[in-house]
Amino acid sequence: MTRLKVRASLCTGCLNCQTVCALLRGGRQDRSASAIRVELEFFSGLNSITFCRQCEKPECLKACPVNAIFKDKNSGAWKINYSLCVKCGSCVAACPFGAVFSRGAERFPFKCDLCGGQPACAEACAFNAITLEDHR
Repeated sequence: MTRLKVRASLCTGCLNCQTVCALLRGGRQDRSASAIRVELEFFSGLNSITFCRQCEKPECLKACPVNAIFKDKNSGAWKINYSLCVKCGSCVAACPFGAVFSRGAERFPFKCDLCGGQPACAEACAFNAITLEDHR
């Protein structure tokens, strides 16, 4: 199973990961479109990073009433089939890590899909705080 490994202690708070994700997902620098979120902690310097852990048995999958969440065979990431999704928000509420987001008037849920196996956030992180790792 492939997933992101995040080392918050290496995060400088540059927000490159969040910015590149937002650009790829939304076409602009609207960080609310990002599937990875960095919360800056100015006093301690220990920034917190919210990201999809690509759980083995994801709660978002169990919560979806229309089976719109599926595992991509190529990347191994859990993805949302938007032609099936009814925008109920169950997956957003079910994620114990707060890593399924929704935005806009449509309230479509979204989460990290590992950019097809080459996550842009990991490539944008010059400090190796985010890497892609194979967990088998």
